[in-house]
Amino acid sequence: MRIRLVNNAPEQVFSLLESEEPVLFRELRLKGPLNCKFAVFKEKGGFTVKGIANGSQEFECARTLEMFERPFEVEVDAMVFQEQGLTQQEEDDGSEDFFKIKVPANQSEADLTETVRQLVILQEPMIPVKEEA
Repeated sequence: MRIRLVNNAPEQVFSLLESEEPVLFRELRLKGPLNCKFAVFKEKGGFTVKGIANGSQEFECARTLEMFERPFEVEVDAMVFQEQGLTQQEEDDGSEDFFKIKVPANQSEADLTETVRQLVILQEPMIPVKEEA
């Protein structure tokens, strides 16, 4: 999920499929596409990225051991900084309310795959239980 770092860019939309990222889909137990929509804003010293990632995950119910699907939606909030001296992208989830991503100064894109992966993991239930119909 590489976003373009340009001022006033149109909304950037991704729909990631299992065939494109099979390891990510297995790890996150995704069922169907992972949909993302990002807006990029130029800020002093970098870029702010705001958006939404949503999809559906499959879990085993802790009570009945039945498999069930659970939809999710997470907010993506990141700051991207272009820095001299870097040769590759670096990420810092720190203790802030947003992710910090550093990219080489001459790079006009940032990869948000790891940021989205971490946010999806953070929203997962500790003990998955299927809701009663």
